[in-house]
Amino acid sequence: MEQINTEITQKEFLPEAGTALTYSIWGNAVSFLYMIPFLGILACVAGVIISIVGMTKGRGGMELWKTDKQRYHGGSFAKTLIAFILGIVGIVQGALLSIYGVVFTVLIMSRGFHSHLLF
Repeated sequence: MEQINTEITQKEFLPEAGTALTYSIWGNAVSFLYMIPFLGILACVAGVIISIVGMTKGRGGMELWKTDKQRYHGGSFAKTLIAFILGIVGIVQGALLSIYGVVFTVLIMSRGFHSHLLF
């Protein structure tokens, strides 16, 4: 039992595993501001950029893991893998929601849409 505990504590966490996950999550979250006219389009573009950064950091962590698996903790590999996947999802989501943001902004700014508002 003593030997197992010392092996776990000696392993390092992958550098920037947490920041990669944070960037990927924020990239996904920022894209949901697409319903705000004009600002929503900029938020979607920013979400795509943030997701690209998170995906890149996640891919870098996965490459470090592949080079030396015995050195790094498995939980930090899971973080980088999730960051990589969420980065891809954030890029696709940000691209689609930016199209919705453009359509929503055009509808809000057109005169015909104001008559359909309930408030």
